[in-house]
Amino acid sequence: DGGHGFRDSMDGKAGEDLVIDFPIGSTVKNLSTGKTVTLLEENKLIKILKGGRGGLGNEHFKASTNVKPQQRTMGKPGEEADFYIELALVADAGLAGLPNAGKSSLLNALTNATSKVGAYPFTTIDPHLGPLFEFILADIPGLISGASEGRGLGHKFLRHITRTSLILHCVSAENEDVAQTYKTVRDELNKYNDELTGKPELIILTKTDSVTPDEVKIKKKALSKFGDVYTVSVIDEDSVKKLSDAIVSRLRKH
Repeated sequence: DGGHGFRDSMDGKAGEDLVIDFPIGSTVKNLSTGKTVTLLEENKLIKILKGGRGGLGNEHFKASTNVKPQQRTMGKPGEEADFYIELALVADAGLAGLPNAGKSSLLNALTNATSKVGAYPFTTIDPHLGPLFEFILADIPGLISGASEGRGLGHKFLRHITRTSLILHCVSAENEDVAQTYKTVRDELNKYNDELTGKPELIILTKTDSVTPDEVKIKKKALSKFGDVYTVSVIDEDSVKKLSDAIVSRLRKH
């Protein structure tokens, strides 16, 4: 976690805390009670279990009238529970889209990251991060229809996107029906967590070098009814620069 983290604690013996370190972004759920805590601050301490209480030995009862005490008290056991721990990235913006939407290439172009790129679906099987000025962008595995129900790698994507401040929704210009492609991803977001509906979003028409300029105009217009649309090709430095400026401006605003 790059040296950052937080602590979770539970009582230990002799009045001392037993401290367990987790990375920032972890969610810890008590499977017995259902209580869930999310750890988002560095060095934060949260008590998840109450420890046991030690008993008193015969030394405690020693007195001038009882020099060899035989008394003692029994200790009490501490709480026990099983926990489920899930890590979700803490990133400022997340690149969303179907597989092969150009997310990895775009992350590399925007941040000089080295996310794997390939001409086949699910090139990204784990999240990748890249810095854009003071912000962190995340390239997260692509969505398919049914991702909210566990199809494909959607479960890896969806839990991470909940932590971002801005969704960068990538739609490839190679898609015939870009509006339907956009709706597919939005539907999966909404099914997973309806709070994602209200997150700020930039719509990015990617791979514009793969179609004609007229097709770019038509597809941009089709997407514009959903929000702000930016067109980009990773081999066009001007389009990458304009998109970079727009992302930074939006993140600073929020």
